[in-house]
Amino acid sequence: MTYNTPERLVQSNIGTGTTAAFTLRGGSYWIETKSTGTGTIDLQRLGPDGSTYTARITQITATAGQQTISLPPGSYRWVVATFTANYLEICRIPTAED
Repeated sequence: MTYNTPERLVQSNIGTGTTAAFTLRGGSYWIETKSTGTGTIDLQRLGPDGSTYTARITQITATAGQQTISLPPGSYRWVVATFTANYLEICRIPTAED
């Protein structure tokens, strides 16, 4: 058994569009973004039908920001509209129970 194993995904200098899906094991996550220009960033999760993604975080509009959110396990992706030179990080916050 591994305790407090880091789960972290950093995507650097990505453009407008939808990223490839990635899997999160669920729990509390730190999310940080840094972008250039104006636009929005959404974090989407694959829904129970196995084909439709729904928004978990919608319209991050700041060029730099961070937040903490609780997320269920599943498949996720970023959707970037208009922003350029995007740096996106999502990192699971370990707990004593891990």
